Formats: sequence, C-alpha cells, structure tokens
Amino acid sequence: MVLSHTSSINDKNGYFDLDVINPSKSDQYASSYSPNEPGTTYDYCNLNFNMVGAVIERLSGQRFDQYIKEHILDPLQLYAGYCVDSLDQNKFVTLYEYDPAKHDFFPQPSAYNPRSLEIKNYTLGHSTPIFSPTGGMKISAVDLAKYMGMHMNYGTGLNGKQIIKKRNSKIMQTPITAEEGYGLALRSINTLIPNKVLIGHTGSAYGLYSAMFFDPKEKFGIVVITNGCRIPENVDFNPLLKDCIQLIYKEMIQQ
Repeated sequence: MVLSHTSSINDKNGYFDLDVINPSKSDQYASSYSPNEPGTTYDYCNLNFNMVGAVIERLSGQRFDQYIKEHILDPLQLYAGYCVDSLDQNKFVTLYEYDPAKHDFFPQPSAYNPRSLEIKNYTLGHSTPIFSPTGGMKISAVDLAKYMGMHMNYGTGLNGKQIIKKRNSKIMQTPITAEEGYGLALRSINTLIPNKVLIGHTGSAYGLYSAMFFDPKEKFGIVVITNGCRIPENVDFNPLLKDCIQLIYKEMIQQ
C-alpha cells in the first residue's frame, strides 16, 4: 500500500520529518492520515517513500544511502547516490527554476546542500528523510538509462547483474490502481506514445524535471532530464517531457 500510494497517509504536514505521523511527537499527526480505509484509494504521497527508507535502515542496520550504493548502484556499476557529500561536485549541473512573479529563471544551489552536519547526528530509522528517498537521487541521464535497463529486463542490469527477482520485478510493474496505473513505485501510462503502454516515473525538484519510461516487451526506453522550463499549472504530465519523449521515439523508429 505504501509503494502504490494507497496507504491512506498524506503529505499535509510535510514529508521530511517522520514525526508528523507520530502521536507522541506531533499534535497534528491525525491530519497526516486520510479518512479513507488503507488500500481503498490512491493518493500520491512522498512521505511513503521516506518511510520505506526508514524501514530499510531498521531491517538492515545500514544507513539508507549506503544500502542503496551497496545493493543497487555498485552491482549495476552506476555513478550516482543519495549522499551529496560522497559525490564529485564538479559533475553537478547548475539547476534553474522559473519564478513566475519575476518572469525569470534563477539558479537553485540548495539542491546540492551538504549533509555533513545531519550525518554527524544521524539516527538510523529516523533521520532517513535527509537523504530524500522520495526523490533525492543524484544521477546522470546515462546512468539513469542503465538503471532503467534493469527494470526493462525484469531485474537484471545491462551488465548481467540481477538485483531483483524476475517475479518481483513484474509485480512492481503491475498496476494496483487501475485509473492511475500505479504498481509498486512504477506507473503505467498510455498517453505518451500512441498505442504504447510505457512503465516508469517522473521527477521534479529545484527546477529539474525528469522522466524515465520503458516498454519491457519491445525492449526500448527513454530518459529525459531538463531544467529551467516554465510548466503550466494544473497539468497531469509535464508537456515538455511528453514532447521530448515523442520526438525521441520518432527518431528511434526512423532509424
């Protein structure tokens, strides 16, 4: 339920502090729970993934970013990570976000704020949101494409390393909520390319917008990462990303 956004938990009180759902820590905790019975309705919730990160720490006894590096990134030979301090800052691109009030774009350096102080006072299973399991991965388009290849091949990376059992990978890609098309942290969508159902996810933060979608049957996928764009309000899917995906697909089939 947590991975499919049907947990009945919401982001009303934020999602970077797990105390928002703790009755002994917050007098507003009740409003972080929706009135609907768990498992009955879909409500996208970032807090769900930060909770999963905390669960991973409690079960493994290992810090979230280090667990991901050891069990996912290193086996797939990817240069990426959730801990900014462990990455080469010379590889970071400047992110720009549009300010509608000033009709201009401004750099967002806070996307790369160091975590040294928080790590110094880190508590496993509680401090987890500082790494933002909900979307804090720093990764290039090339390495994201390699990661996508693992899902496209049902748990086996392009280097032949299996990190998810095929059966479990297929479960992740199977929609639980029919209307929204969400499985376990992966979404099925049929509006990007005509007559194609693609599986993946989008991302947005600090002016960055991204999309990773693939077809596990026909074995093709597309990754787009951009920033500094102006996105219309109240749209279901970033139109710029949709246009990019369609253009890339047209180039693919022409070749």
